[in-house]
Amino acid sequence: MLAGGTGLALQLGHRLSEDFDFFRTDKFNVQRLHPDLKKISSYRTLQEDEHTLTIFMEGVKISFFCVVDPFIFKTVEYPIFFLANIQDIALMKLIAISSRGSRKDFIDLQTILRHGYRLQDLLNLIPKKYGKERGNTYHILKSLTYFDDAEKEPMPRMLEPFNWKECRNNFIRLSHSLVLP
Repeated sequence: MLAGGTGLALQLGHRLSEDFDFFRTDKFNVQRLHPDLKKISSYRTLQEDEHTLTIFMEGVKISFFCVVDPFIFKTVEYPIFFLANIQDIALMKLIAISSRGSRKDFIDLQTILRHGYRLQDLLNLIPKKYGKERGNTYHILKSLTYFDDAEKEPMPRMLEPFNWKECRNNFIRLSHSLVLP
């Protein structure tokens, strides 16, 4: 199933994405992917371990991940594969921001919120997807106000208008309103 920024961009059309992140919840043998991938094109392996394979093929970074965290919403059928539901992607973005805070993740989450999803509702779903250990709401909200790493990165190629300063201000306002309701 395709998730991440590309999965979201295919559903919302807000930006171009330059990589593909495929996820499976069942274990798969990374070694068994190589023969099928070689039939498509030559590639360079960037990372490989027991349950992850990241390659560079035809100018595109492609990752295959085995994840233990369930997808909790119905997948979206696309012509040749399935896409993770926007809410599942939003939860993944929240966890990603809480650990590294990339500009693309902030932009994707802001776009999700613009489409009517509420941050409080998403935060309430974190324990259902990731368990209570990873659902530290205070840490996630604090991470939503830390932009130093994100601001070192270039803006992705947007397909609709986007104001980074407004994005920052929105997350600061939302985080403060949820920490001190």
